[in-house]
Amino acid sequence: MSELKTKQIKERLLAERDILVTKLKGNDLSVDDSETPDPVDLAVRNYSKNVMLAVSENESRQLILINEALERIGDKEFGNCQNCEKAINPKRLAAVPWARYCLNCQELLEQGLLDED
Repeated sequence: MSELKTKQIKERLLAERDILVTKLKGNDLSVDDSETPDPVDLAVRNYSKNVMLAVSENESRQLILINEALERIGDKEFGNCQNCEKAINPKRLAAVPWARYCLNCQELLEQGLLDED
């Protein structure tokens, strides 16, 4: 992968990381129990809290993947599949710059035929 492409991807990853960090810092999952809500209000609050928690978990996982991709860029290992070590298709990296695996190995992972590192 060219130096220019890698630099562009790094900038995109850093911007994406900043957005995620801001979102995660802004998520307030606390519940105000100062007054006793009716059961419907309590159910709605709990549901909303669970949805926000699931979103936060997904964003946290993506943040980890982004940090790992930035690490691979620093180690000059970016763009290679972490399983077969072949080059990851540039179109895949353009769509998913934090991709760890080529399409073939990603399919194996999703089928449960590849252990994730």
